[in-house]
Amino acid sequence: MPLKIELKPHESVIVGEALITNDGERTRFYIDGNVPILREKFILREKDANTPSRRVYFVVQQLYLSKGDVELQKMYLTFVKDLQNAAPSLIPYIAPINEAVLNGEYYTAIKAAAKLLEKEDVAFGAMLNPEI
Repeated sequence: MPLKIELKPHESVIVGEALITNDGERTRFYIDGNVPILREKFILREKDANTPSRRVYFVVQQLYLSKGDVELQKMYLTFVKDLQNAAPSLIPYIAPINEAVLNGEYYTAIKAAAKLLEKEDVAFGAMLNPEI
C-alpha cells in the first residue's frame, strides 16, 4: 500500500536522496517503494547543526537517509562522545538514540534525537527549531 504524502505550500520532504519542495499550492502524492522519507518538520539542515545535540541529530538523520553508512556511524560515535563529555546530564537522552542506531532503527533514532533537542533547548536555552 503506497504512502500518501500531503504537502502544504512551500513545504519540503526528502524522498531517498531527493529534496522535494512544493510550490504555492497544497498537493498530494503517493510513494510506493522502500525508500527513506523525511517530512520537513524532521529535517535539520547541515548549516543548522551548530550545537553538540544538533550535530548528533544531523548525523542520525544522514544515517537514516543513507541506510547506515559506515563512515557516518563513525562520525556519530565521535559526536556522541563529544556530547557526553560536554553535557553528562544528557546521557539518559542519548541512550535510546544509541540503542536505535545499534539496532539499525534509524527512524526511531531520529525520534529519540528530537527529544534530545527538546531537552537541550530546555536545559541550555538554545534557539532550536520548535517543529523538531
